[in-house]
Amino acid sequence: MIQKHVKRMLENSDPKQDPRYLTSVEKGFRVLDALSVNSGPMSLTEISRKTELTVPTLQRLTSTLVEAGYVQKEMSSKRYRPTVKTVDLLFSYLSRNQFANRAWPHLVKLREDLGLDVSLSVPLGSSMIYVHRLPGYSGNFENTLPGKKVPMHYSASGRCILSQKSRDEIESYVSAAEVTPLTPWSISNPAELVDEIYLCRERGYALVKQEASPGIMTIACPVIREGEAFAGISVHVPAAGTAPASFIDKVLLPVVLVSQALSSG
Repeated sequence: MIQKHVKRMLENSDPKQDPRYLTSVEKGFRVLDALSVNSGPMSLTEISRKTELTVPTLQRLTSTLVEAGYVQKEMSSKRYRPTVKTVDLLFSYLSRNQFANRAWPHLVKLREDLGLDVSLSVPLGSSMIYVHRLPGYSGNFENTLPGKKVPMHYSASGRCILSQKSRDEIESYVSAAEVTPLTPWSISNPAELVDEIYLCRERGYALVKQEASPGIMTIACPVIREGEAFAGISVHVPAAGTAPASFIDKVLLPVVLVSQALSSG
């Protein structure tokens, strides 16, 4: 079921053609998505730019979301932010997701063995979202939080997911993707991105150096069932003073073993 869900997310179907599709609900989630990725509270004008919704429409949507408890309005600035109630949704997902629960002890042991940051991420549209993040060194607080999204093509786990797709699917994804660099080291040339994804396929793992987060180097391996890659296991290390070859020598085999164990369950 997980594999089929991931496949549906990666297909270019238009859900708005479904007669059961409720536009008002979709617009509400568009507002929550905009608020969730912003670094601070947002005005209606800022939300409008992000969501392409009109201010009058946003006034109704934000009032509804405030009443439902998912959004808070700052009375002094008239700006909006998500509330702690959104964390409850994350808890509900993690506590009921069998794969996330099964992966947890493997991730804990991997972190203990390596002493480095360890993550589990899954696809969400054209992004990867971190489900588990276990800190192993003193790094940036934000980089240890679950729920963070990274464009699939800049994520090591995302490149692992893409590497299992057909040539046509890979090239179609990259041509449609927003190749907007996240850091000075992010690849901005679509042809180079395709090459990196193919390299990941040849190696069986992805190595990403400071493309998603400055100062962070990551190795990831895919979790595959029934021929579909539906998750990625990754290990992160400070890029400064770490040679890629020594990083690979230290962590690749343990990461491969965990990904294989989770692929076989």
